[in-house]
Amino acid sequence: MREIGWAQFGDLARQLAEHIGREFRPDVILGVANGGVFLGGALASRLRAEFYSIRIERLAKGPIAEPLSAALAKKRVLVVDDVTDSGATLAAARAAVRKTRAREIRTATLVARPGGRQPNFKALETDDLVVFGWDYQLGGGLPGASDPGETGV
Repeated sequence: MREIGWAQFGDLARQLAEHIGREFRPDVILGVANGGVFLGGALASRLRAEFYSIRIERLAKGPIAEPLSAALAKKRVLVVDDVTDSGATLAAARAAVRKTRAREIRTATLVARPGGRQPNFKALETDDLVVFGWDYQLGGGLPGASDPGETGV
């Protein structure tokens, strides 16, 4: 297991934003709820882009994205999530963005799994189980684990 506390998240987000900024200038960053919202907000601030969130419903036949606003038409969009494994969630979000007639769509994640579908931009590639600071708040914590904010992380 690999823990990424808030301080390390900030460093990784900054590095990822610098990498993205060298190759792509998004007009809009679309963060996949829940974990992609944290990264998306951080990237939007650094890349001076608008920020929106998207909810992906996970169904037996595969993930389905909520419909998006036509306000994304003709814009460069970066779809962001915290972790990508198979790439199905990012693919569902990309499909929803494509329907808006966005000019260009790219993807980014903090963590990508080796052998899985890769995003255009990533901070880390690992098979380790990764636990983020927000996992403690959103999931009620891991058994026996403390909130990293309370332990000085």
